[in-house]
Amino acid sequence: MPAALVLLAALLPALLPTARAASIAAPSVIASPDGGAATPDPSAIYYNPAAIGATEGFHLLLDGQLAMINVSATATRNGGTDPNTGAPYDTLNANVAVPVAFFGATWTAIPKRLTFGLGVDDPFVGGGKYLNADGTPDLSASGRYHGISVTILTLAITPAVSVTPIDGLHIGAGGSYVVDHIEALQAADPLGTEGIAPDELGTTPPAHPYGYDVLLDAKANGHHFAWNAGIFFDKFKLAQVGISYSSGGTFHAAGDASVTIPAALSTSAQAATIPGKADFTLPLAPVARLYVASQLSDNVRVGLGWDEELWNVCCGTADGDVHIVVTNNSGAAIGKADGSTLDIAKDQYNPSRLWNAATFSGNVGVQAMTPLWLGARVGYNENAVPDYSVNPVNLDFNNVGVSLAGRYKLGKALTLGLSYSHYFLQTRTITHSAWNLQDGNKRFSPSFPYTTSGNGVYSGSVNAVGLRVAADF
Repeated sequence: MPAALVLLAALLPALLPTARAASIAAPSVIASPDGGAATPDPSAIYYNPAAIGATEGFHLLLDGQLAMINVSATATRNGGTDPNTGAPYDTLNANVAVPVAFFGATWTAIPKRLTFGLGVDDPFVGGGKYLNADGTPDLSASGRYHGISVTILTLAITPAVSVTPIDGLHIGAGGSYVVDHIEALQAADPLGTEGIAPDELGTTPPAHPYGYDVLLDAKANGHHFAWNAGIFFDKFKLAQVGISYSSGGTFHAAGDASVTIPAALSTSAQAATIPGKADFTLPLAPVARLYVASQLSDNVRVGLGWDEELWNVCCGTADGDVHIVVTNNSGAAIGKADGSTLDIAKDQYNPSRLWNAATFSGNVGVQAMTPLWLGARVGYNENAVPDYSVNPVNLDFNNVGVSLAGRYKLGKALTLGLSYSHYFLQTRTITHSAWNLQDGNKRFSPSFPYTTSGNGVYSGSVNAVGLRVAADF
């Protein structure tokens, strides 16, 4: 009987006003609510590389943010009762502090005509860490089959260029080399033992609930490439327009893994940990952006933005499922020769199919006095995860975010900024998760484990603080 070790590469919510859906990535919002595709500073390397063409001289920018995220998941599957113990499922809790950072530098090579830039940021950060109070992984039955602990990190290095063919019109593009990293711990119920009486199973029952579960523990690294391009029109102060497009690329990482087999499923009748390899492929969405800014006076600037995360382009069908290849060290499927009585299929899939999600935002910035700038931003972000795809680590929320920030200029070159953001997440109640369906489509509704429904009540809260350091020469 093949075991279905379905590793769920976790995706945290889209929480920041310009974040990619199911990720946290928001340079320039950090300590600067006026950031967007029509903002001429080094953060434009991320938003719209054309806009760096409106800068003059040499500029450095460092934005850093720490987002404190809490997510809770209360299972409603099986009526909220663990079929093995008869007790209510524990509420899953994830508390994480996620750092997001952006460093950018721009240099005008030919005044008013040619500008180069270099940006470094973490464009896609994901994960679901459900831990006990002592920091150990939470093996609670209501979430164990969705991903016990998953961390996804990326680091992008992006050179960019902007050309100004005529005054007021800038055209730019950038190319990114992105380093990919993932760590994941996942459980699977290969025999479908959950809630099944021993006589029904036809085999010796496990010594304790979930005693037949198999664990996959993996750590992998890799890289991929991406690009972005756009135009920026700033001839008129009252109507400055930026339009850009960022390719999604494909997250890819490969590395060491281990599969832990319980004694009942081991050829030696003893628990065994089988070393192996794991390869992860995760499509990422392209993003289209439109931003309109208006300099109402010398001291007041306002802006409106629209970002569309095009998850349907990469991830609305089976092609969007996270693909995990699990093998032994020889590159073959794990089986009896490795000590497992079960043959574990090499190809595993995480059905994390997503839909397009838009972010709408508005901001205002006021030069309160010569050295002091104050700004605010309000944004509404649609969630990218349909109800049928929701589970504790494939999760997103509709949310409204509010950001407040201040910047103070010290002398002629140095600027310091601070910000605070709060996000109001809409609680989600899921009653028709596709994880509970046995429709014959093994890539979307795995035959094993049998009862991995994501039905439940999901809520969360997010607070973020940011720091900006900028220098203009």
